[in-house]
Amino acid sequence: MNVCISRLQIEHFRGIKSCEISFGQHTVLVGPNNSGKTTIIEALALLFGRDKLIRALTEHDFYGGDPQPISRFRLIATLSGFKGNDPAEHSDWFRNDRGIPKWQDPQTGKVYALRSDPAWQLVCQIAFAARFDRPSLEVDTCRYFHDGDVFADPSLCQLVPSQLLRDIGFFLVPANRTWDRMISFGSELFRRVLTSGDGLPAEAVLLERDRLRRPQSPLEEDTNLTQTVSQLNAELSGFFISAPELRLRVTSTDSDGLLDAVVPHYAHRNSDICLPARRQGSGLVSLQSLFLLLQFGRRRAKEGKGFWMAIEEPELHVPPPLQRRLVQRIQSLSTQTFVSTHSPTIGALSHPSAVVILKNSAGVMTSTPLQDVALTPNSTNAVRKLFQLNRADTIAALMHDVVLIPEGKTDCEWLALLLRAVDTHQGWSSNEDCTFGAYVGLIPTQDGAVVTSYEHLQSLHPALACIVDGDIAGKDYVSTLLKLPVPPKHVLRWCDDWTIENVIGWLIDADSEKALKGLHSVGISASSTSSLVQNLKSKDRTNGGLKQDFLAYENVVDVIASTDACIVRTRVLLNAMTCLLIGQETDLFVFDKPPASDVKVFQP
Repeated sequence: MNVCISRLQIEHFRGIKSCEISFGQHTVLVGPNNSGKTTIIEALALLFGRDKLIRALTEHDFYGGDPQPISRFRLIATLSGFKGNDPAEHSDWFRNDRGIPKWQDPQTGKVYALRSDPAWQLVCQIAFAARFDRPSLEVDTCRYFHDGDVFADPSLCQLVPSQLLRDIGFFLVPANRTWDRMISFGSELFRRVLTSGDGLPAEAVLLERDRLRRPQSPLEEDTNLTQTVSQLNAELSGFFISAPELRLRVTSTDSDGLLDAVVPHYAHRNSDICLPARRQGSGLVSLQSLFLLLQFGRRRAKEGKGFWMAIEEPELHVPPPLQRRLVQRIQSLSTQTFVSTHSPTIGALSHPSAVVILKNSAGVMTSTPLQDVALTPNSTNAVRKLFQLNRADTIAALMHDVVLIPEGKTDCEWLALLLRAVDTHQGWSSNEDCTFGAYVGLIPTQDGAVVTSYEHLQSLHPALACIVDGDIAGKDYVSTLLKLPVPPKHVLRWCDDWTIENVIGWLIDADSEKALKGLHSVGISASSTSSLVQNLKSKDRTNGGLKQDFLAYENVVDVIASTDACIVRTRVLLNAMTCLLIGQETDLFVFDKPPASDVKVFQP
């Protein structure tokens, strides 16, 4: 079965007022906290999950949390992949009491009632709608083949049969997956996996039941218990003519009691000692549900049935090497997958076109593929590194509230090192707080590619900013950026003739005597701050040049971090940049002179 979701529309559901998102065969949802990743996954569960997956809905599931009599939330999924594009060949989906044949333009994703282009694909739309009934304080829901408002016109309500949902096979692995008894008979999923195969081990269960009914060494015969048990039996015989005798058994001695008592254990490397799941590491426990689902998917694949898997945060409790294997295994064995994640590593495992960047602005969600146009042989090296070699760093930056694009690689390295120094030297005082790393993401720009990087990232984030040097090249970048059809939200520039190395010198100058001594102790000799700056700008290693020497950069920043006055000044600089980028005023950056009056220039 090759039917897949190609598009999802969300209206007034939870924190999403409106959203349209396109899906491929494997989609990775990436975004900051509260961007709506979980809402999308749970919308899919409402549309295609079994009834037991659907929890009770309340007013908070409606956008705004105060639904009125006319309020609705509606989820509409567009399903494509019907072979032959002929409704008559798919009577389970298209007939009088089922879906309405519609047609989708694969280029735009738009759906039409009539087909006017042979390239358009046959689709079916399934919807889930809900309203809040104020007199009863309950939520009325309906899952149906979409063709209008079922609450306004009940005749439009063609319910989706459960068999179709079972054929689709949607399975959800939530972020909360630490139940240690997932692989036990108390787990519905475990029972479903067994019944879909050879069934329950009935004979083995009955044999074990009988053994437990008649144990070889009953507990009540233990010498430490015999006196107490005998006295209890004597008391019982005084009240009941049948003289009941106490027997102690580890289960209720029926098959249900035995199944409920089963606890999964694991033994490592053929060890004779096995430990219960709850005594294992969090990684093994969290993967139990995934392993079970993959077994279920294997059997569905043999039967030619669909297997859609939605998984929240696969990175939980799993190290990066296993994250890679886990995600790739899920994708290779599933008809369609939906992954939500905060991990740049997980995002970087997929093709850039499959990574969807989510942004939520006052309830209006936008979803943009990390790369909607494939790279060509003519793509520049800077662009290739942005979306290929440095893809994880790019994704990590895009999950921040503001994205800062430095002029080049060296600038990014210095800023990242300064941020690390400040973050690792925070104290309890509010004056020692720095939010640059929490709010601002750094793009790993290649040298001289600030404009190109901005042009390729402009559609992915609403708050892109650029920072350039104060030399001639930097001012040229400013001019080019401001002339773009959609210029950056903020453009920052170091003061005239300054580069990032001059900024490092300014930080050292907060206590140059102590800092220069510290640099000398780590093998970096400089008679003055100005000579240090010249060395940082020079690649001539024979004369002390340090340009692009990352080890030297780390040593310099370590000295800054260990010098109180220098780290304070560094914190002030990063906080000033943060204030500016999030729309607050700061004295360290002022408006440039015309014609670049929209640019903020650093004033040391």
